[in-house]
Parts: sequence; structure tokens; C-alpha cells
Amino acid sequence: MKIITLMVLLVSLQITAQHSIQGNLVDEQNQPVAYANALLFKMPDSTYYKGTTTDENGRFKMENIATGDYTFAASYVGYVTLSRKLTINNTTNLNDLILSTSTESLDGVTVTARRPTIEKRPDRLIFNVENTSLSTSNAANILKNTPGVFEMNGSYMVQNATAVIYINDRRVYITQDELNDFLRSQSGDNIKSVEVITNPSANYDAEGVAVININTSKGVSLGYKGSINGSYSIDELAKYQIGTSQFYKNNWVNIYANYSYNPRKDLKLDEAQVGFFNPDGSRSSRWFTDFEKVTESDAHNLNTAIDFTLDDSNDISISANYSANNNQDVRTDVETFILPSGSMSFDGFDTNSDLAIDRTTGFVNAAWNNSFNEGAGRFSLEGNYIFTDRDKTQDLLSTFFDQNGATTSTNSFFTDAAQTIDIAVAKADYENTVGNYLLKAGAKFSDVSSTSQLDFFDTNTGSRQFNAALSDRFIYDENIYAAYFQVDRDWDRWAMALGLRAEQTDVEGDSRSLGQVNTQEYFELFPNLSVTNQVSDNHSLTLSYRRSIERPRYESLNPFTYFINDNNVNTGNPNLRPAFTNKVNLNWNIKNQYFFDAYYTRTDNALAILPFQNNQTNVVNSQNFNMDYELQYSLDFQFYQFLGNSIIFQAQTSLFYMENEFTAIQSGGVKQKNDVTGLYVSTLSSINLSDDRTFSATLDLGYLSNILIGSYEFKNQITSGIGLRKSIWNNRAVITLDYDDIFLSQNQPLKSRYLNQDNEYLALPETNLITIGFTYNFGNFRLNNNEVSTPEDQERTNARDNSF
Repeated sequence: MKIITLMVLLVSLQITAQHSIQGNLVDEQNQPVAYANALLFKMPDSTYYKGTTTDENGRFKMENIATGDYTFAASYVGYVTLSRKLTINNTTNLNDLILSTSTESLDGVTVTARRPTIEKRPDRLIFNVENTSLSTSNAANILKNTPGVFEMNGSYMVQNATAVIYINDRRVYITQDELNDFLRSQSGDNIKSVEVITNPSANYDAEGVAVININTSKGVSLGYKGSINGSYSIDELAKYQIGTSQFYKNNWVNIYANYSYNPRKDLKLDEAQVGFFNPDGSRSSRWFTDFEKVTESDAHNLNTAIDFTLDDSNDISISANYSANNNQDVRTDVETFILPSGSMSFDGFDTNSDLAIDRTTGFVNAAWNNSFNEGAGRFSLEGNYIFTDRDKTQDLLSTFFDQNGATTSTNSFFTDAAQTIDIAVAKADYENTVGNYLLKAGAKFSDVSSTSQLDFFDTNTGSRQFNAALSDRFIYDENIYAAYFQVDRDWDRWAMALGLRAEQTDVEGDSRSLGQVNTQEYFELFPNLSVTNQVSDNHSLTLSYRRSIERPRYESLNPFTYFINDNNVNTGNPNLRPAFTNKVNLNWNIKNQYFFDAYYTRTDNALAILPFQNNQTNVVNSQNFNMDYELQYSLDFQFYQFLGNSIIFQAQTSLFYMENEFTAIQSGGVKQKNDVTGLYVSTLSSINLSDDRTFSATLDLGYLSNILIGSYEFKNQITSGIGLRKSIWNNRAVITLDYDDIFLSQNQPLKSRYLNQDNEYLALPETNLITIGFTYNFGNFRLNNNEVSTPEDQERTNARDNSF
């Protein structure tokens, strides 16, 4: 009640403004100029007085302005700065202001200044990708090329932590594999920018240390346009993608539809070793495993969004997505060789596994948006329904052989697993500018229902014999009630953002095989604070703090066992608890070009997958687990630089120390602490190769020395890539060529060594990819794109993995 009362007081706060100024910034084609700077300088000494940026429609408004004489200035990279003297003594409307394109002559050729690809704000980095070589790729490839983001086997990491994915400020709730399929199906020509948010405000869910928000384009002009696109990629196996996007807008409706088809084959190789020990600590044997997995899939994705404009203040948005990846086949061949201590001969076993997966996911989202206070305020109601249906069968056969290669025995089984997940979400958000304060408040409710069934059959006798001990039915229900408020305030040299989010969580997990019901009920507060001081025109300092939560994923709570082979299994844990993170960050901004971040992060009850080897049964169980804590100290540096008129260079480095501690349950229950000191370096260059700017290239290079992932230490990875983009036929078509992992150095080595635990593996996914892409635009293809929305509440359906 105290939180609700405080929200009501904040929302009802009224501060009488003196005067206001508003207007619209457009270019020479009368198109809005979004995110441009609009500034007021006090005369006669031209001291900075107040400023803002334009919204996506080019509109700006500044309030609470004292009577007096001012100079108004509007600027944006690629345009000539507009300046106008004003005497303000009442509300002033400047209407449409035209920004002229900035040009300069190079050897008699006129070159238009281009938009920068990166923007840094105190809480986030914004990577602009419209009309770059990345525009004809897909969302997954764009994220892999975003500064500050590095991808590890489908997980996207920011500041050495897994980030939560949002699209248009709406959270994506699907599994890791489904997320990758979804991102691969999203055409890059509809993506405007990627925001890497390291200090999310209270209107974002409390879950996640960092947020990656993908912003799609919005329709501005009237008319129709469309495109078809396709790509072909190959390393060892071929991958294809074809799709089409359609856009239409008139005065009252804005329609977007996209369909993509993504048939592909993926190869993944692993080389693993496990050293088992006797009770006295001596070595008993070493097991060597070669793992080969081929995945065949045919994913279909249909995405649509329709916006209805009811009047100047009200609109309704409806969006939906349906994704199907049925008849997916995962064939795994595993060879295990066992070398007893002191022996020169191997015995072992071969395992063949055939995994068949049918998966459908989708969502329906509806939202009503109301603007008021001359556009400075907004109120919205939104509802989401998300569904996931998965059916999975596994047919596994292991053949054991002796040191002479003769077959000694076999073991086989068949499993049939099914899972349904239904998520319903309702939320309300309020935002208003009151004087110099920006106020935000809202509430959200989510309901999750998940049912998982696993039937296990022994087939070693030639027929299927039901095994009740290894079968299970797991029912999971979760309700989250949330409310938040956020206050932002700017002064001449200072700015502050203060927010608080409250979440009540009720969880019940029922495992029929274990005969236990696990319930959790907890109420938590999640504050965030950011204070910025503009020390001088070229220097600013920002100190920020945020508390966040990571809840166990639904499948991580599921006690089912998944067999890779007879001595290597993955299991869930119905007793997992949520993890809580506190993060403090100090940012130093120099000339809005050089950025230093020093931060400290500590997570209690950190969630991880830890491999525990049982030295008596010779089984490695990768188990979902709560560590005692995980912490990190880091110093990051980022900068970007225009080199002449044709090259934009940007770089990021991170020097960090990581530490964690957990209970070593297969080593006598003692506490085990691990730590590493690591370095991460990433560079990206965008190069214009022609005077008419129809031919461009991107070059990226990265290095990661080492990092902790649970009990695993990851070491030495170099990432590299080059991309070429050529516009043809008067920009009606685009051809792209990308080459990744140029130096064949993106393998993923991991080692876990402590006490009586000794296991390691080297993951070898397909990273040396050559991709050719083609996009053809038709209709009025120079229109800006419509908005694509993806709903909230679709990510924790995912089972956690080690990100490799």
C-alpha cells in the first residue's frame, strides 16, 4: 500500500510551468529528423539553459522556461546546425524547422555526411544499423556485431553477464534455441538500432543485470512498399533463409507483415576429457569423448503488426507472431574411450542418439496508447498471451567394447517428452512531463502455467518397457505482481534518475516422481539510481546503482534427466532459488566520444550449471545449481572516431576480475572458490568504399582472454569478420557478402579443475561462415519502415546452459 500511495502522489504532482516551446524538425524532403538535439541558450552570454531531443516523429518540446531572450539551436550529424534568436514571453510554437544536409566537396565530388553508427548515453550504448551493410542480414547477426555484446552459443553477454532481450521495450520470452530461430528470422532491414542498456530503469522488469533492446523502424510516410530477401551461408553445412516483408500506411492504419523460411543444417563438434579419481586421490582412469551433432531444421516464422490511429491522442496496436520448427532432427554420434590408470589399451563405448523435436510458439499482443498534455504525457494498457508447445523424443543406443574392440554389451532406451507453456500478461504504464520532472509509473501482472511430461522406456530387450522411476510429470505455476515508479530530473549541470520497482512472486512446482511440491513466496524491492554531473562542456560523470533478480527458468526447475550418453547427463533442480544482483557503476564521458566505466557487481545465490563428476559411478552430471555468490570488478573503455569522411572506427576494452564460490557436492561438501582476471577487446570499423556511398564494408575483430562460467574457465577466443554491402539499381536492390571467423579462432575451450574434479571440453561449432545475401525492394521502397513489436514474457521458458 505504501508503494501504491507513493505512486499516486507522484502521478498527481503538479508544478506550474512558466512558458513552453515546441516544434518539429524535418529534412529537405519534409521527413522527420528523429533524435536530433534541440537546445536553448540564455542571452546575452549564450550560456546553456535547457535542451532535449526530438522523438521518432521529429517533435520536441521544452517547458518551464522563464521569460527572456534566447538563442535556439537544432543540430544533428549530417545536417547544418540551425540557429534562431527568440524572445519568449508566452507559449511558443516554432512549427516545422528545416535542417539542411551538410555537404563538402572532395576532389569535385559532393559527399553527403552520414549518420553515425554509435551513440553513448550514461545508461546505454545505441548502435544504429539502418542503411548499413548489416541491414540485409538478420537480427541475430546484428547482435553479434553490436559493440559491447558478445555471443556464446546463443547467449548474448553484456559486461560479462547474460542480457535480457527486448524488442521495442517489450521483453521476449522464449527458449534459447527458439530465440535464435526467432532472431535469425527477423530481417535486418526493419531494425533501426540496438540499445545495450547497462543500467535499466524501473519500467523494465527487475530481471537481468543488462538489457538488449532492439528498436524497429516506424512508418512515417504514406504508401506501400515491400521487399524480398534471401541468404545462403556455408561452413561445413549449408544454411538458407528466404523471406518477404510488406508495409502499408495511410492516415488511419499502419500495417506490417513478414514471413521467413529458414532451412538449415548445423554441425557441432566437441572434444571432451574427464579424469576420474580413486578415494585416496590417485587417478583411476581418463575418459576421452568425441562428440558430433548434426541438426536439421526447417523453421517458419510469420510476424505481423497493425496500428490503428483513432485520433490525435489515441491509437491501438495489435501484433502477433507464429513460429513453427517441426520435424527437427538432431543426430548425435558420441565415441568414448576409457584409459585405465597405468594401462596402454582402451576400452569404451559408442553412443548414437536420434532426437526428434516438434516446436510451435506464438503470441498475440494488444495495446491502447493515449497521449495527453500536448504530447508530453502517455498512458498505455497492454495485454499479451504467449504459448509454447514442444514435443521431443530421443532414441539412444550405446554399444560397449573391450580393449580388443569386441562388443561386450549394449544399453538402449527411448524417451517421449512433451511440454506446454501458457503465459498471460497485463500491464499499465503512465508517463508525463510535469515542469522539469519526467514521471513514470506502472503496474504489471503475469501468470505462467507449464506442464512437462517425460515417459522413459527401456528398449534393451527389443521391446519398450516403461520405467516409472525415470519418468515424471512436472507442473509449474508462477504469478508475479509488480509496480514501479521512476522520476527523472535535469538541471543546468546535473541530472538525476530515481526509480523503485516492487515485485511479489508466488511459485509452485509439483514433481510427481519426487513426490514433492516446492512453493516459494517472496516480496522484493528493486531500486535504481543514476546521478550525472556535467563537469564541463567536454566532461561528465555518472554514478549509478541497480538491484536486479534472476529467477530460475522453468525447465531448470524441471527434475528431468537428459542423456548425452551413459556417463554424461543434464538434470534440473526443483529446489533452485532466485539470484539477486547489486551493481554500482561510475561512468566518465569525455567529449561524448571516449567513455570509461568502472563497476562492481555481486550476485548472491547465482544460478549456474555446474558439472559434478561422481568418481564412484564414473558419471558426469551437469546440474542446475545455486552458487553462494559471484562477483566482478571491471574497468571498461569505449570510444568511436571518424577517420576522414569515409571511416568510422569504434573500440571497446574491458579489464575485469571475476570470483565465485559454491559447495562442491562431490568433493565432501567443502566450499570451492574460483577466480580469474581477464581482458576483452572488441573493434568495429565501418568503411565507405565509393564516392556515391553505395559500396561499404565493415571489419570486426575481438579477443577474450578468459572468463568464469560457473566452475568452468573459458580461455582465449579471437573473433573476426568482414562484411561488404553494395547497392544496385538506384538503391532498389542490395547485395551483401560476409565472412566470419577469418582466423579460425572462435573455438570454445572450457576447463573445470579443482579437488577431485577434472573435466574439460573444446566446443567446435560452425563459425567459419561465408554468407551471401540479396534484398530487392519494390513499391515506394524509400518509405521508412513500420514498427514491429514482440511481446513480453517469453524467455524463461528456456533451460539455462553454460552458454557454449
